[in-house]
Amino acid sequence: MNEKELWKKFCEKKNVDIDTPYEAWAFGGVDDKETDDLAELVVTGKKFGTASALDVYELEGALDEIPKVGDYSVILNSSDEAVCVIRDTDVYVRDFAEVPPFHAYSEGEGDRSLEYWRQAHRKFFEEEFEGTDLKVTDKTRVICEKFTVEYIPGQEADADELIFVEPTMNYAKEIDAYRQEMIDADSSFDGCFSMKRMPDIQEFVDYCVGWANPSRPADKHGAWGTVLLTIRKSDGRMVGCMQVHNVLSERMKKYTGHVGYSVRPSERRKGYAKRMLEKACDYLRSFGFEEAAVSCLPDNVASKKTILANGGEFVDTVFLEEDQVNLERYRIAL
Repeated sequence: MNEKELWKKFCEKKNVDIDTPYEAWAFGGVDDKETDDLAELVVTGKKFGTASALDVYELEGALDEIPKVGDYSVILNSSDEAVCVIRDTDVYVRDFAEVPPFHAYSEGEGDRSLEYWRQAHRKFFEEEFEGTDLKVTDKTRVICEKFTVEYIPGQEADADELIFVEPTMNYAKEIDAYRQEMIDADSSFDGCFSMKRMPDIQEFVDYCVGWANPSRPADKHGAWGTVLLTIRKSDGRMVGCMQVHNVLSERMKKYTGHVGYSVRPSERRKGYAKRMLEKACDYLRSFGFEEAAVSCLPDNVASKKTILANGGEFVDTVFLEEDQVNLERYRIAL
């Protein structure tokens, strides 16, 4: 199927104006097989991110063509056949050294680690810069895109699909509404980082971005990690929030573990927590962990069920003196 045929089918299926702008392109690869492999990663949901060098847009005088949230694309294979339609959900520019681990994971390639991403993209950008005065450095500006698959010919979309995104101001209203509902319900802000004490959403977003920055020096806690918003794709509603820690402080090692999460009070008992923890475990694999440590209060039956449903094995019960609570610790093989 060619791009125009697929785009027409997509517009009819999704009730999108056929005159809506879109780009048709294929992922760059060293050969046709790599191009096709990357397209397949998109179709299977493993790849939901890509990156490009801002300097290339500047050299070509094409800064007005930089991807933006809401842009549609038709993805092609090496034979110029249309494979699927995607739509950008997040676009930001970071220095090469500050591209976060979750973006590397989102690209779906290799072992999905930041180390793999840096090696592959340093080589890719060097090839793009060939014949210019540009060099790839830690300060090279990288356009990081995240996208969702909107249409695959012959496949029905999951009506309850969840997407996992880093906090940005694109989700400011949802973050604010989530925060207020948690406060109104007197609910614990597990997995929400500093959301409760930060009514200024921009401050919260900036804090999350800083926490995930792999180039920053260790703070007094010595911990790095990622805050992920859980968004229901069908209506854009934020249904959950979680922290995934890739470097643990002593407190985390002894008590709280790699993952903390919460579900919006009005969205509980729908199986979202299980899917969130499953995604967190998959993300942790990209750091090379062989098991994830997770904890919950002994009387939190729902959280306990979520952990067990993801293969959790009880380790022991410990007393967290700082909070004056007992915690049940579990491990999940990755």
